[in-house]
Amino acid sequence: MDATPDTWRWIWLVIAAVFITGEMFVAGTFILIPFGLSASVAMVLAFLGAPLLVGWIVFVALGGLLFSIFWRRSRTALAAMKSPPGAGHDRLIGALGRALENIPADPAESGLVKIGGEEWRAVSDAGPISSGTTVEIMEIRGTRVVVRSNPEQGPK
Repeated sequence: MDATPDTWRWIWLVIAAVFITGEMFVAGTFILIPFGLSASVAMVLAFLGAPLLVGWIVFVALGGLLFSIFWRRSRTALAAMKSPPGAGHDRLIGALGRALENIPADPAESGLVKIGGEEWRAVSDAGPISSGTTVEIMEIRGTRVVVRSNPEQGPK
């Protein structure tokens, strides 16, 4: 196939459309849009009569530059969306609470603990825990906390 310079105008248009449309199917990544934009610029240059080599240089160089900019910004945005320390349920791990109900040793059964101002269903990490005992949160399993009695504090 012998592509004339006039044909490359439309080839750049198709390339731009494919990349920009493809970005809709890989949402949130911004991997394809930089190359769609650079293909659009190459298309405009082809309509203005620029040589094919200039179109390719613009496509590759501008696409690479835009890709690195978009990549850095998306990584920065993702890092900003992560929970800061002390936010979310992970803040409870290692915290002390008080058993409001007896907590059986059977992991299928649960009791109730109070941690700060919150009440959580709790399962025991090792053995039964009686009501009023100070407990330490070891982990979170779904909507329950896994606790063990804290012998340093004793019952309250």
